[in-house]
Amino acid sequence: MADIAFPAHITVHREHDVDGLPILTAEVTLPDDVADMPLPAGPPGSPGRLGRPRTTFQKMGEIADSGSRPAGLGPEDRGKWWHRLDDDGMDVWTGNQWRHSPSAVGPQGPVAAAAQIVGIETVHDEKLTNPAVEFIGAGGQSRLRVTVPAGLQGPKGPPGESGTITEADDYDKSIAPMPGGVFAFHSAGRKFRSAPPPLGAGPWSWYETDFSEDQQANTSRLTVGTFTVPAQPFAWRPRVSGHIYQYSPFGGGAMAMVRLHHSEGEVLATTSPSGGDWLYLPLIPSYGEGRATKTLAPNSTFAAVPAGQPANLVVLIERLADSGDIAFDNARASLVVHAHPIGAS
Repeated sequence: MADIAFPAHITVHREHDVDGLPILTAEVTLPDDVADMPLPAGPPGSPGRLGRPRTTFQKMGEIADSGSRPAGLGPEDRGKWWHRLDDDGMDVWTGNQWRHSPSAVGPQGPVAAAAQIVGIETVHDEKLTNPAVEFIGAGGQSRLRVTVPAGLQGPKGPPGESGTITEADDYDKSIAPMPGGVFAFHSAGRKFRSAPPPLGAGPWSWYETDFSEDQQANTSRLTVGTFTVPAQPFAWRPRVSGHIYQYSPFGGGAMAMVRLHHSEGEVLATTSPSGGDWLYLPLIPSYGEGRATKTLAPNSTFAAVPAGQPANLVVLIERLADSGDIAFDNARASLVVHAHPIGAS
């Protein structure tokens, strides 16, 4: 704010306080013409309260001229107007006075078609809390959509009867329950259904004398054990592990493997190729055909055993070279099998 200069008479008085310190008091005397000057404006204040929205115009009728204006109007009649017939004008009441707009009213248009409100939808949802009425379209063919909010929550009712899961709308009955199965949600079908045991079944295991007697021969293959896993109520794939005590000479080599169903079936587990002496080797799950490893996906049916069918597991020692003895000793030989479900999702 800029400084304001004005003439004045200043009188200064000097006094001493109880401690002897001087105190100066100044008196300012203004001339009459200066004393009557208005004070300068201060800084802007905070915004005031938002005012009332402007009223809409409301036609009340027709009058002949300004002398026919109705009397007794107040602030509550703000926005009302009359058609002045003498000049086709508008006489509008602003709340405290009249305002005239000449030639503001045009000729009357055609009569509109009769309105026909057709209800098209009523929405009642307990999640909705605000009522709503919506007109769709214009003119005489308007359509009405009404949203009805939920009322106040009522008292808790009595416990209902227990339902049957398999009778629910979101339960898939195409797969029958099975022993050891679980209740699971099928993401593709968007329904619940019975699924095979997630951890499979088993284990089945065999050890030492469950295998064949000790063998040694100049042959390409020794069959050292055939074992049977009983039928399961779900499709499954054998998961095999164990140990084999085997021999092959220097310069030769051999490996043990477990095949499904017969001696030419799919490979389920193998030892590492080795040779040169007696070795105690682990059987590691390794799916394949012949000596070629197979790549599997969770939904693969390779080396699968159908539901309701038993499976034979044949344990072999296969020679890698063209000649020489290979041998098997059942000491510490073992085989452990789990039935791992497939096709469950």
